[in-house]
Amino acid sequence: MSTRSLSSRAPFSFTLLVLAGCATGFPVVSTQGATRAPVQYAQSTDSATAGCLRNPACYKTLPGEEAVIPWVSRAADAANAATTMSVMLDKADVKVVEQVLTDCAQKANEQVNKEDEELQGREPTREECRQVVRMDGGKEVTRAMELGARKHEVALDCVRNAFAERFTQNVRVEPTYQKDFSTGLWRWVDPKQVEEWLQLGLTSMLWGALVPDIVIHVSGDPNQVRRIYDFKFPCPADNRPTWRPFTEGQAHYPNHQGTMYRKALLEGKLDPRFVTPKGIQ
Repeated sequence: MSTRSLSSRAPFSFTLLVLAGCATGFPVVSTQGATRAPVQYAQSTDSATAGCLRNPACYKTLPGEEAVIPWVSRAADAANAATTMSVMLDKADVKVVEQVLTDCAQKANEQVNKEDEELQGREPTREECRQVVRMDGGKEVTRAMELGARKHEVALDCVRNAFAERFTQNVRVEPTYQKDFSTGLWRWVDPKQVEEWLQLGLTSMLWGALVPDIVIHVSGDPNQVRRIYDFKFPCPADNRPTWRPFTEGQAHYPNHQGTMYRKALLEGKLDPRFVTPKGIQ
């Protein structure tokens, strides 16, 4: 999955300075050299968010309410301000969304295969998928990995364009969800907050975050997730799509992406789905 370009911003608020202090002492994963924010944020051995919970300076106490982490309050305010209506897309609209996702997957697959000098539009063979095309940080990058990353980016851009004006209250592309350790609930994080953390180098604040490709939610409330989709581009094309497992040392080990999406965001009520060039699976 996907580094967002960061624009220059006004001086950060006192709250962010407090957050920066809260993160002191926790591992920070460098994003140097990245061009887009990672889809699955890097994991550290501890959480700056958990550190905030142990530091009263990080709390925002409201009359008659429990103390909450600042980003949780802001995310809740943003969601509540958007709408108080609990409106879900009907089945026909969901089908429209799924068709757009499939179309974007097909477009991305065709475009990237066509742009590849060796493939020139055809599907890669099993042997070509396994071929190591370069090294990155001492690790081998196969053609399957490289093609998949490029197709992912094209597909997500396609979806952003398609839903720039349609279903804007119900569909989000690459939303970030983080667990509020004071309540145990998973909450949507405002993209502006994510951007500020990344600008400050506080990637540890995103320890354990979940970032699905596409989420359908109750109108105006991204905390009420109803469907989740992730783009997958199997290589070769006849392979079955699979969820990426978390590795030892990561926040959600030994689970995989699909398990966490279901448990954390879909309340165990529905399975997340794959979007491939062959359709929704």
